[in-house]
Amino acid sequence: MKLRILLVVMSLILAGCQTSDDPNQTITVAAASSLSDAMEETIESYEETHPDIDISLHVASSGVLANQIKQEAPIDVFVSASNEHFSAVDSLMDDTYRTDLLTNELVVITKEDTTVTTWDDLLSKNVKRIAIGTPETVPAGAYAQEALTSMDLWKDLESKLIYSKDVRQVLTYVETGNSEAGIVYSSDLNASEDVMMVARVPQENYSTIIYPAGVVKGAPQAAEEFFTYLKSDQAMQTFEDYGFKRNE
Repeated sequence: MKLRILLVVMSLILAGCQTSDDPNQTITVAAASSLSDAMEETIESYEETHPDIDISLHVASSGVLANQIKQEAPIDVFVSASNEHFSAVDSLMDDTYRTDLLTNELVVITKEDTTVTTWDDLLSKNVKRIAIGTPETVPAGAYAQEALTSMDLWKDLESKLIYSKDVRQVLTYVETGNSEAGIVYSSDLNASEDVMMVARVPQENYSTIIYPAGVVKGAPQAAEEFFTYLKSDQAMQTFEDYGFKRNE
């Protein structure tokens, strides 16, 4: 009897050890705000075929995310909207797992009932506010500043500019009428039914928009596997459905 009880106790201990040693893996993906909808769907699709992995999505401007990684926030995968902010944490990223994942382009947006229809309208007295991301932390804002400067429009429009914490806030400003126009990524048009594109910003006037992605050093194997999935045809199709382009 004592032997039988001992065997039962040992089996329970071993079962407990197996449960504690093999829990669901949880990883955190930090992605630029412009990727929020596309990344949510990408993660959802991945989790359906990987039920043992839970992925937490954290979105913010690329500059904010880079600073959080520098401060050792528990982030495993980083997808930035600019090389500049990705390079800022280069020493903290795994050299084996990094890639230039996607590309995008800039567009000028307004509400559908607006009178703004051309670039010249932005110079009009009727347009008092133009929303862009804060250039120091929001890549879309930095690209917008670069483009407007290259087009000799920055000085003329600077007094009208209002700055946002990310591109989604630019959308909100335009949707609510707090800004007559805004500059966002073309992919952001998919996130709102209340705005329309007035014009594409000429690509020769700003640097190529690249979304670099990588795994933070020390991240678990699950992060490496999800990073690999991000480059798959299935994930790329999701990103393209949301207006992004595969980086060739």
